[in-house]
Amino acid sequence: MKERSIIRFEQGIKSRQTLNNYRDHLKNFKAFANFDDYDSLIKKSVEQIQTLVEDYLIHIKENRHPNSVPILMLGVRHFFVMNRIPLYWEIIRKMYPPKKKSAEFKPWTTEQIQKMLLATTSKRNRALIHFLSSTGARVGVIDENFTMKYLENISEGCKAVLLYPNENEEYWEFLTPEASDSLDEYHEERRKRGEIIDEHSPIFRRDYSTGKKVIPMRRSGIISIMFRVIHVAELERTKVNHHFDIQMDHGFRKRFNTILKLKNNVNSNVAEKLLGHKNGLDGVYLRPTREQCFAEFRKAIIDLMIDDSERQKLKIEQLERDNSELEQYRIKVNELWMDKMRMEHIQMNI
Repeated sequence: MKERSIIRFEQGIKSRQTLNNYRDHLKNFKAFANFDDYDSLIKKSVEQIQTLVEDYLIHIKENRHPNSVPILMLGVRHFFVMNRIPLYWEIIRKMYPPKKKSAEFKPWTTEQIQKMLLATTSKRNRALIHFLSSTGARVGVIDENFTMKYLENISEGCKAVLLYPNENEEYWEFLTPEASDSLDEYHEERRKRGEIIDEHSPIFRRDYSTGKKVIPMRRSGIISIMFRVIHVAELERTKVNHHFDIQMDHGFRKRFNTILKLKNNVNSNVAEKLLGHKNGLDGVYLRPTREQCFAEFRKAIIDLMIDDSERQKLKIEQLERDNSELEQYRIKVNELWMDKMRMEHIQMNI
């Protein structure tokens, strides 16, 4: 049975993404404080809890980037506020470190992602790398609600996936043909192992356990996978102020953002939507359909793809399709011109 203190904690959060982040914050706090359960924690005296929170703050100040400290304290503060523990938060905030100018994070390059794919034989891990590369999504979208119900096949060998469904943040994202194929291979492997996949099945699941319930993958599992893949691929990163210049998960998002911005013919407002940004007033009033979003996404498909041979193959297919459409246009124009000439000839003979 879920603890009463955790029920209160969760009831005060509206967004699933915020809930997942706050859970991580609270889990980190518990690992440091080493207490048995949350209900027993809130029974301690305010003085004891205040000291515990201050000690934890000092700990993360010594081990994390200064700019991330206030963020990591959000879930902790929310827990105690929702459980009516009157801590001296003004004192705690005064202990926050001054902010530093953030380093300019770099994107993963296509060549680095190619090395990642070569560093793992797991169909799930390969599908995951392709998913992050194709969507630029935050890894927090992959949780217990990230199910097959929100994944659909669309045109040109691509797939559409609804992120943050039924929430204010929901938006459509898309998988390139190679990312779609990789995900299909992973799902087919699961079926061959006896799993019955329906609309309630997680798009990504944790490791197989015969006879046990299917458990969806979550953020912490993704981070562990990416850490191992980067290590095996021997990808070099430079550490700057407790952070690497290429972030393990956010490097995919940075690459996605860079590619969309370099494509001058991609509508900038729709590009912001594909990144899950509200984009100011345009974000409030602009409500592009899934078809409109895909129309802009497809302009960047070739640059988003990872495999060089697959990219070249798609270029040829697009060229053939464009030539075919041009030829059809020429035929149509010629037919219209011939019709016009016939009509003029008939009128002249009347």
